[in-house]
Amino acid sequence: MNTTTSAAPSGLSVVIPSWNGRHLLEKFLPSVVTAAAAFEAACRQPTEVLIADDASTDDTIPWLAARFPQVRFEVSERQQGFAATANCGVEAARYGWVYLVNNDVALEPGTLPPLVAHFSAPEVFAVASQVYDYDTGRLSGAGQLGEFRRGFLRIHRRYFVPPPAAQQPPYLTIFASGGAALFDREKFLALGGFDEMFTPFGWEDVELSLRAWKRGWRVHYEPRSVVWHQFASTISKRFSRRQVRAIYERNRLLTHWIHLDAPTLVLSHASFLLLKLLGSPFVGRWEVWRALKWALAAWPQVRARRTALRATQPHQLREILALFPEQRQRPELRPLTAATAPKRPPPG
Repeated sequence: MNTTTSAAPSGLSVVIPSWNGRHLLEKFLPSVVTAAAAFEAACRQPTEVLIADDASTDDTIPWLAARFPQVRFEVSERQQGFAATANCGVEAARYGWVYLVNNDVALEPGTLPPLVAHFSAPEVFAVASQVYDYDTGRLSGAGQLGEFRRGFLRIHRRYFVPPPAAQQPPYLTIFASGGAALFDREKFLALGGFDEMFTPFGWEDVELSLRAWKRGWRVHYEPRSVVWHQFASTISKRFSRRQVRAIYERNRLLTHWIHLDAPTLVLSHASFLLLKLLGSPFVGRWEVWRALKWALAAWPQVRARRTALRATQPHQLREILALFPEQRQRPELRPLTAATAPKRPPPG
């Protein structure tokens, strides 16, 4: 990816990475177009919708040209995976705010305006939307609390804020999902975008968010911005469950090896990783060993990333994680679990 930054004019680009996604775009793209138009009317800012196509072999492009001539598209010459495709989309975006969203996500007319207010603070890197399951209507994605426990980063301890959501101070999240979040395009490009070592998918948004935090930028969660996600619409058709677990575990390891920046953290991680490897055969999780093999093969790239981080990142991981205990004490926060997750009628 070309990491040269360029100042983009004020406005909002919605970027949708997609591979063989015509059937999903047919279902979800109309809601995106409507949300972009609603943002333009409400905020008096120009918008665009851009499909970043990962060398699809279906009829996505001719269908788009015929049905949605107002939607731009950028087509990769070869299949590259999510990180590279999203990076190309952000780089091609015309405007300074970029809303990255999966092709299996529906937006509401009011999804986008609450996000942009956060960028009045110059240190904000990204703002994550609140995600409901399209099929069940249950809240599934919200704020993510970060902690380090038993040798690993814990990034999926979720919380939500019942309406009306207080907005002072903003809510923090350890990462912004690449599937439903608004990014500062200039900051995204300055960081080099998603690390393409994480191809085909998984943890690239966590790793990028950690880089942003270490740079001194912040990642927020906005409970008033709601989207609806039809989960695993693409991945489940290309990969088995074991393959998905192995890929996610590899990328989880890579993220730790890049960002654990204190000897005590490294020692704890190594100890608990060893225990996990020794115990995995007894619970039928052999993919942990496959993930380790794949991660070790990328060690030269990991070492290069660590060296670059030390030279450019003024903050350490412990400083970032120290922000979340105080966040957890805010009285309006509710833990998001299967038992507590609120439900709403799905759209349509």
